[in-house]
Amino acid sequence: MPTRYLGEEEQLLVSVKPVGLNYVDPVAIQGLYRQEPNRLVLGSAPYLALYNFGKKFYDPPKIQQKIEALEAKRQEKIAEAGKDSVEIAKIRNKYEGKVERLETKLKEGNLLMQIGEPPAIYDSLQMERTIDQIEIYLNSNGFFNSEVSYTKDVKRDKLVYVTINIDEKTPYRYSDFTYTIPDTAIKQIVLRNADRSLLKLGDIYDEDVLTSERDRLYNLLRNRGYYDFARAYINFEVDTTKAGSYAQVNTIIQNPDESSRHKVYTINNVYFKSDIDRFGIPRDTVKFNGINYTAYRHRYSHEILDQKIDIQPGQLYSQLQTTTTQRKLSNLDVFQFNNVLYNKVTSPFDSVYQLNAFINAVPAKKFQETTEVGINFTERKPGPFTSVRLRVRNIFGGAENLDIGVYGGLEGQLALVDTDEEAKTDMIKEFGGNVSITFPVILVPFTNKSLLSDLNPRTRVFTGLSSEERSEYKRLNYQLGLDYIWQRYRNPSQPPVMQYTFSPVNFNIIEVNRVDSTFIRYLERFSNSRSLAESFESALLSFMSFNFIYNTNDFAQTRNARYFRTQVELGGLSQQLGLNLNLGDLRTFQYGRINPDYRRYIPLGGERLFAYRVNAGVAKPLFDSNVLPYDKHFFAGGATSVRAWQSRRLGLGSYFSTTPTEVNGDTILVRNFNAEQPGEVLLEGSAEYRFNMFSFINGAVFVDAGNVWELKKDPAKPGANFEFGRFYKELAVGTGFGIRFDLSVVVLRFDIATKVIDPAEIKGERFVLDNFKFSQIFTRNNQTSLNIGIGYPF
Repeated sequence: MPTRYLGEEEQLLVSVKPVGLNYVDPVAIQGLYRQEPNRLVLGSAPYLALYNFGKKFYDPPKIQQKIEALEAKRQEKIAEAGKDSVEIAKIRNKYEGKVERLETKLKEGNLLMQIGEPPAIYDSLQMERTIDQIEIYLNSNGFFNSEVSYTKDVKRDKLVYVTINIDEKTPYRYSDFTYTIPDTAIKQIVLRNADRSLLKLGDIYDEDVLTSERDRLYNLLRNRGYYDFARAYINFEVDTTKAGSYAQVNTIIQNPDESSRHKVYTINNVYFKSDIDRFGIPRDTVKFNGINYTAYRHRYSHEILDQKIDIQPGQLYSQLQTTTTQRKLSNLDVFQFNNVLYNKVTSPFDSVYQLNAFINAVPAKKFQETTEVGINFTERKPGPFTSVRLRVRNIFGGAENLDIGVYGGLEGQLALVDTDEEAKTDMIKEFGGNVSITFPVILVPFTNKSLLSDLNPRTRVFTGLSSEERSEYKRLNYQLGLDYIWQRYRNPSQPPVMQYTFSPVNFNIIEVNRVDSTFIRYLERFSNSRSLAESFESALLSFMSFNFIYNTNDFAQTRNARYFRTQVELGGLSQQLGLNLNLGDLRTFQYGRINPDYRRYIPLGGERLFAYRVNAGVAKPLFDSNVLPYDKHFFAGGATSVRAWQSRRLGLGSYFSTTPTEVNGDTILVRNFNAEQPGEVLLEGSAEYRFNMFSFINGAVFVDAGNVWELKKDPAKPGANFEFGRFYKELAVGTGFGIRFDLSVVVLRFDIATKVIDPAEIKGERFVLDNFKFSQIFTRNNQTSLNIGIGYPF
C-alpha cells in the first residue's frame, strides 16, 4: 500500500494534471510544480516502496559519526605532514572525496533511497505556490486575463489527485512597434535590420522572446564597433491599455550617462602570441598581412594562421569576429587553448576610439597517445580488443596533424553458413593499422589555400591495412584515400550543424587468401548464380563518395532536434574516365549506392523523449558490371536495426533461405535462420519512447520495422525482389524494452526485442508475437534477441 507509512493527518500526492490549455504546452506547466507527485504504476508506487525499503537501513547519526571521524583523521594526517605542501594536498584530495560521498549520503539517503522517491506528502501551501507560479508564467506569455484554480480529489482515503483548471482567455498579441533611440547612428543600424527582429506583428506576447530580442540587438551593435555597449542600455515599454487584446512595444536604447552617443571602436594593431611567456627573454616579431606574430620561435605557418584570424587592423570591433577567430584556432587542434583580449588605445583626438587586439594561443602537446582496451560482447561471446593511437601535431609547421593507429581484437559473430540447426558462433580475428595526415586547408591544384576558409576546411590523406579472419574466409584489405571535409555553423560558439565530406579518391585492394568451398557453394545457391561468390574474389575497389550530415542535437540527445545523413557512392568510374586500373587478376566493380537516414528527437518533459528514425538505401551494379561488392550490400537486423532479428539475418522480403537437413533418413529443406542476407534495397524504421527510471538508469519501449530486398526478380527466390505494390506487406516488425545506463561519458544499452510480424512465414501465420516466452530471453532462439551495445541505437 502506498499510504502504509503515512501519519493520521497525512495524504499522498499522486497526480497533478493541468486542464483547459489551448495555447500553452502542458510540459511547461508541469515544470512549475512546487511539489512533484509520486509516480503510480498499476495502482502501486514502486519508487516510493523502494525509498521506504532503503530507509530501513538509513542511519543518519552513524553517517555523521563517520564524517567526523574522517575529518579528524584528515586533520591528524595534515598535522603529521608539517609544512610539506605537496603531501598536504595529497591528503586533502584523498579525504575530500570520501567526506563528500558521505555528506551526499547523509543529505539524500542511501543508494536505494536515491533511486526511489520520498513520499510526496500533500501540502496545500505548496499547491498555492504552484498556482502563483503558473499565473506568473501565463502573464509572462501574454495571457494577462487568465484564471487559474485547482480542485482536490481524495481517493482511497489517502491518495490525492489534483486538477489544475486553467482558463487562458484571449492572449495579447503584438499590434505595433516603435523605437526611442536618441543615438541616430544606432537607430539607423536598428531600423536597417528591423526585418530580422524576433518580434512579429500578430505573435503572442512572450517575455522570453523579448529577452532574445534584447540579445539580438546587443549582438548586432557589438558586431558593429560598439565595444562598450551593454544589454542594460536596452529596454522595452509594453502598452496593453488599448482596446482589445493588443500589446504595443516601444524599444528604447539609452545613451551612456557621460555622453550623447555611443563610442565606435576600430582595431588599431593585432598581436598573435603563440608560446608561453619566459620572463626576461624578448620575443621575435614578424609582421605578416598586417598581423604582428610574436614568438620565441615561430613554429606555425603565418600563412595558415592568417586564414584563421578574422580580426584585422582597420576593421570595426566585432564580437562575432572575435568568437570565430577563437573557434578557428581551436579547430586546428594544435593549441591547448586560446583567448583574445583588447586594450583601449589613448588617442589625441576625442572622436577616434581604437583597440589593440592580443591573441594568446598556448601550444598543445606535440605528441598525444591514446590507448583503449575493452571487451566486446556479441552473439553471447566475449571478445577482447585493444587499440593504440598516436597523434603528432604540427608535423610540418603548417598545423598539419599526423595520426598513427594500430588495433586488434576478437569478436563473436554467427557463422555466415552453418548447416546445423543450432547456429555456430565464430570468433573473428581482426587486426590492422592506419596512418593519416590532416591539413587545415583544402588542397586542390590551381587554387589558393583560402578555399572554404570560413568553414573549417580539412584535407585528409590516409592509408591502412586490415586483416579479417573467420571460418569462411581470410582476407587482407589495403586502403588509400583522400577526403575533403568542411563544416557550417549556425552559431560560432556551438558545434557545427552541417558537415560535408567529399572523397574523390578511394582505392581498396582486397586480397582473399582463403575461401571455404562450402561457403562458395552456399553463395552460388543463395544467388542462383556466381554473382555473390565473385564478390569474394581478390579485387581492386575504386570509388568516390559524398557524405552530408545535418545534426542539431547534442551528445546526450536531449534537444528538440533533427538529424539527416545521406551518402552517395559511385564505384569503378575510372573506366568511363579512360583510366585502366586493371592490376593482374584483380577483379574490378562498377556500382552506385545511396543511403539516406533521417532521425527526429522530441522531448516530452520530465526526462522523457520520443525519437524515431527512417533509414533507406539502394545499391546497384552499373554499366557492364553485374556484381555488387559484398560489403556494399545492405543488411538488416541487429542492435541498431530491427533488433528482434540477429545481426544481418533479416530478409530477403518474404523469401527465406533453406538448408537440406536429414530427418529420419529423409532429406528435407529447413528454414535457415543463420545465414547473412545481403540485399540491394533497404527500408527500415524505428520509434522509441525513452524515460528515466531512476538516477542514471533509463528505460525505453521501442518498435522496429524493416527489411532488405533485391532489385531484380529471381524465380528461384520468390518474394525476394522489391515491388512497390507489396513491399509494405513484407516489413518485418519487432518490439521490445530496453535499459540504458547513462554513465555521462558512455551509455551502456541492453535491449530485449521479440518478433511481432515475420514476413517470411506463410500468409496467415506471420503474426508471431504469441511465440514469445520469458524463458527464452537469455538463450539463443529465433524469436527473441538480447542486444548489448554502447550508445543509443540512433
